[in-house]
Parts: sequence; C-alpha cells; structure tokens
Amino acid sequence: MTGLFAGRSPFIGVDVDGRYLRAAQVAPAPGGWALQAAVRIPRVTPDEPLGPRDVAHLASTLGRLGFQGQRLVLAAPEQKLAVDILELPPRTSDAPVDAIAQTELARTHGYDPAAAETLCWDLPPSSRARDMTQVMAVALPHADADALLTVFDGSGLNVVAIDIPMAAIIRACRPLLAEEGLTVILNATWDWTLLVVLRQGMAVYRRLMPEHSVRALTQAIARNLDLQSESVDCLLENVGLAEGTALPGGVAVSLNSLRGLIRRPIHAVAEAVQAAFAYAGQMYAGATPGRVILTGQAAAVPGVAPYLGTRLGLDVVTATPRHLMASPPGADAVADDPSLTVAVGLSLFAEGRQRAKPQPHSVVQA
Repeated sequence: MTGLFAGRSPFIGVDVDGRYLRAAQVAPAPGGWALQAAVRIPRVTPDEPLGPRDVAHLASTLGRLGFQGQRLVLAAPEQKLAVDILELPPRTSDAPVDAIAQTELARTHGYDPAAAETLCWDLPPSSRARDMTQVMAVALPHADADALLTVFDGSGLNVVAIDIPMAAIIRACRPLLAEEGLTVILNATWDWTLLVVLRQGMAVYRRLMPEHSVRALTQAIARNLDLQSESVDCLLENVGLAEGTALPGGVAVSLNSLRGLIRRPIHAVAEAVQAAFAYAGQMYAGATPGRVILTGQAAAVPGVAPYLGTRLGLDVVTATPRHLMASPPGADAVADDPSLTVAVGLSLFAEGRQRAKPQPHSVVQA
C-alpha cells in the first residue's frame, strides 16, 4: 500500500455543508490506513454557496494543523447530482448500455448528456429484472463542477477530483459493512440525511432526505422551545436521548418536550430505512436486513444510535474515524467525530480510483 502515493502527500478529503468545512487526511499504515490529520471548522458564510472566504479559511487552517501538501478531493454537492436506477437492455444484447444510461439520466433530469459527467455501475442481478441490466447512474453537470472549482482559484489548493459523497462513505465504512445481508448507511448532516442500501458491498438504493436534516431539527427545537440556536447546539451535543443526562443549568425547558422533538425525525428516518429494506428484499430474493451504519453530525447526538437500533430492531453502529482506522495520540476529538467520515472516505480516493474508469472531465471522478 505504501506505493499508492509514490512519494507524494496523500489526498486531503474536503466535505462541505451549510454549516461546517471538514477535512481529513489518511496515510498508509501497517495493516491498513491511519488518520493523519482531521478538522471540522465553522463556515465563514454559513448556509450560502461555498465562497473565497471559506476557502481562504480552509487553506490557512490546513497549514496550521499539520496537513501535508495541497491536493484536495472534494465532495460533489449532493443537491446538484442527478441519480437514478435505470432498467436497460442486457449486456449480452451488445447494446451500448453505458451510453443509453447517460442519455436516459439526462432526459429524466432535463440536461444535455454532453454537459455532465456520468458514472454508472451494474447492480447485482435482481430476481425481478432477469432480462435486463439494472444500473445506478449518477451525474454532475460540468457547469456545477466548474463553478465549484472556480472558488479555489488562487487559493494555493489543488483540487485533484470531485467525488460522489455516496462513494466516499462506502469507501470509508467498508470495514463495518455487514458480512451477510443488507447494510444501510445513514449520513445525517446539517443539510440532509442520505440513505444508501448496500448488497454485497455495492449501492443498490439511494434516497436523499433534506426534510430530515440537522438544520430542520435545530430549527424545530428552537421554534417549539423558544431557544437560541446556541442553546439548541448545547442540548444536542450534551443531552440528546442519552439515559441519565440532565439539562444544563439555566436552560428552562421540558426534557420530555426536547426528546419528543428529537425522536420525531428519527421515527421518520426509521420508516424510510424499513421501506428501503423492504424494496431491496423484493429486488433480491433472500436478502435480509443486516446492519445500519450511522454517520454525520446527527450521529454525535447522545443516545441517537441506540434509540434508532431499538426502533428498527437492528444493530446500529456509529462510524467515526476511530472505528475505521488507527488515530494519532491526542486526537480524540476528531477521531470520535462521525461527521468526518465522508472526509476520510474522500482522502481514500486513490484506493477507489484504481478501480474506476477514466472520465473526460479532468476532475469529476469516483
């Protein structure tokens, strides 16, 4: 594994949402990988498109915290991706399946096929689609990719690739995937919750749920309990649903009311997970639920993972950098932060690139 980087610094994975910039860098280590550096910093311009001020803040932070080099792999903006599962002619028909997938995805989402980068992969053979090829196709318009890259002009940072967040999460969480049955990965962030179902280590279902974001939960708590956002942050970080926790002094709200508001979106997400498992079970005879992996900002809320596990009747594990690889001494805060998992997967981009097909756009890859 030490030959992957050929003497160059490992990639720095950068994941951005409306509230935070997250970066991680991993390096080869005996038996696998080790976290080399990681950070989560507040956005300079929260809930706005990424801009030069945020990039300058990121560049100065990376330099101070021991990140090596300037080669970045960015997460593609989820809201800009076109994603679909398509039913196409069988590979044995000699039909240009990949070209058809590119055209069909563009037609469905209303853009010129030549104006976007499209990636697709065949899904495992389905018991319900034996005479066709099912593919999952993902596309990012060149205009959106170029707009993101332009923000980094003059920053001193070199964007090597824009990667699909779903691919990065799977790459990072591979050590935790269920050995048998289906795995669901839930990445619950400030902007949305991403639900991915995997069979045999491959994504076979994806659903993006902006209605179940940490932002929506924060706003609901602030509105219903008449609290400032800083107080809501404190409650989510220190109280949540954990047994035996108490409200901090000076916060005059009902603990039952707080926890009722936190449970509400968990119930909705649990229903979405059950529906996803049911869909996959119909598509793949004999496929049964195996494990749920929880990542993202919401995964750090005390008690959320066990509560979701009880609701689903399944094993729910929280994926942090510490669960995935060795971590440096004294790095407990970042090693235990599940919101950094995507950035870790982006830093592992070289491993994924060895298996990927080259793409015409110089930086849009998976």
